[in-house]
Amino acid sequence: GAQEEQEEVVEEKKKCMISGWKSRESERNKVRLRDTDGFRIRPAALCIKGTGKETLVLLVSGGKDGGKWVVPGGGIEKDECAEEAAHRELMEEAGVRATTLKKIGMFQDDVRKHRTQVFLMEVSEELQTWEENEYGRQRIWMNVLEGKEKVKQSHRPMLEALMR
Repeated sequence: GAQEEQEEVVEEKKKCMISGWKSRESERNKVRLRDTDGFRIRPAALCIKGTGKETLVLLVSGGKDGGKWVVPGGGIEKDECAEEAAHRELMEEAGVRATTLKKIGMFQDDVRKHRTQVFLMEVSEELQTWEENEYGRQRIWMNVLEGKEKVKQSHRPMLEALMR
């Protein structure tokens, strides 16, 4: 009856939550750019608010089990440059619009064969709800020192670059 259908819908939703951001990622992976030596180019958005000692950095939940904090980022789609992709990922993963301040640099992950181009951005707008939040993705603002401790290890150098 209606009750059972309702429960099925809830179950489906749970499954969607977990596979949601994974499957959308893999759909898009098809056009991911690689360097000549097989490294994948990933743009990332290191988004800040505040200045000096008050500077906060934006992280989103991620990692295999969603139990780690990560710098928002992802792959480059067909018709965009790295910076545009960083803005799009920031919006999808964190619901944040920002302006680019500068490119911080390239961070290489030899294990996962990634080269991440990191753009320093300053928040201009935070949406209350956003695409991946519906799948359970969280965002958090942390001071840089705390963020450095909590962020997944391969992302730590990005935050360290901010502290120089």
